Amino acid sequence: MLCRVLFAMVLALAPGFASQGDSLEHKLRTANEHRQRGRFSEAMQLYGEALSEAEALGERDLMLAKTLNNVGVMRFTLGQYAQAEPLYRRALAIWEKVGGDQDPGLASCLNNLGELYRGMGRFAEAEKMYQRALDLREAAVHRAPADLATTLNSLGVVQQMKGNLESAESSFLRALKLQEEHLGMDSPRTAASLNNLAQVYRLQRRFSEAEKLYLQSLAIKQRALGNEHPDLSATLNNYAAMLADQGDVQTAEKYYREALAIREKALGPEHPSVAVSLNNLAALLRSVQRYAESEELLQRALPIFEKSLGAEHPNVGAALSNLADLRVYTKRYAEAEPLFRRALEIAEKQDVPDNLDVATIVQNLGSLFLRQQKYRGAEQFFTRALAVREKKLGPAHASVADLQNLLGQAVQAQGRVTEAAGYYRKAAGVYEQALGVSHPSTTSTLAAYAATLRQAKREDEAEAVEKRLRTVKN
Repeated sequence: MLCRVLFAMVLALAPGFASQGDSLEHKLRTANEHRQRGRFSEAMQLYGEALSEAEALGERDLMLAKTLNNVGVMRFTLGQYAQAEPLYRRALAIWEKVGGDQDPGLASCLNNLGELYRGMGRFAEAEKMYQRALDLREAAVHRAPADLATTLNSLGVVQQMKGNLESAESSFLRALKLQEEHLGMDSPRTAASLNNLAQVYRLQRRFSEAEKLYLQSLAIKQRALGNEHPDLSATLNNYAAMLADQGDVQTAEKYYREALAIREKALGPEHPSVAVSLNNLAALLRSVQRYAESEELLQRALPIFEKSLGAEHPNVGAALSNLADLRVYTKRYAEAEPLFRRALEIAEKQDVPDNLDVATIVQNLGSLFLRQQKYRGAEQFFTRALAVREKKLGPAHASVADLQNLLGQAVQAQGRVTEAAGYYRKAAGVYEQALGVSHPSTTSTLAAYAATLRQAKREDEAEAVEKRLRTVKN
């Protein structure tokens, strides 16, 4: 069964160009400084005062748009998405009517609205906002490279979440180059791009490159923001996920718990980022059979997601899927299937072609059916998941081999040994290429391939595979 781990892609939200001057601008600038340093109660008080002053200026004053945008950023940071959207929408309407395309605040607001939609799981709307912001910033007479990098970073995030890893890598690399040139390597915004690029490399299993970038991002954030800022927790979360991928459970748990503690202290216990940490720590504990602890964390995460993000949000689906996994591992199969199916319904509603989240849930449903000896149903689920993974990840990815291996088991159980041998052969080849010939996944699949060949009375081929296995083990 596959866990659904949630990643924190870090973005530099554009605050709205408040400069020192009159009382209103000074309040916005000071509130932004408080927000960036994680002093949220002080920031909220000043934002509230600033908004009251700005409302008196009327709907045709750009200072009202700037103030609405800044307050929207604060609401988003606190996980109050429903309150943030109307603020951004009002700001956007004023900028479109009064400021025009050359006003940098318009692109800022579009970028922030896109980030809100991404957080809400509305990926198609997010991408439209990011693309429009990018077009404005690239066409601007007075081009601002750091702001252009912010939007490239944002666009890369949604590309990554849709499984377009090559496009995401290109966007992050371009953003990183601009930030290095114009902000320097000590900027938290540069650290955000390093984190996001590392996430792409992690998904591509380029672990050594990813680790270097994660550690670089952490060092910059610690110097610039301190050890208790919520932005630091995002990279801790992602670095922990990479360590878990490599089997370093003890260190992964340490970093997951650090990220959780930072988020609970800075954001409060009901923030969706806290639920992300709970979900990911639960997935890790489940992988080492600490089922009771894992279930307790998931039962806490699920209502936070539902309350803050809505019942149809992708993060709700991830928590449901992980809760279903627990039911499987504790042999509560009848409880697992409806949870998987609800998670699948949520994933299928996302506007993401060939969704890898759908493939993960479908694979887990297949594994559930396989355990219950419902072999034909398992085969159908595995075939569907395999088609998505091959299309999105390519035929040489280890997760493609996982499904070929599972298909081999499903068809072998139905007596179709020749087909099973073919699946095992393909899986072993992919595992060897992706993981190495001595990796346990490679050797166990070669052993299954040899056993199936013997079952099919193909003794000479079976002997050749077994001889190779003996050579590898020696």
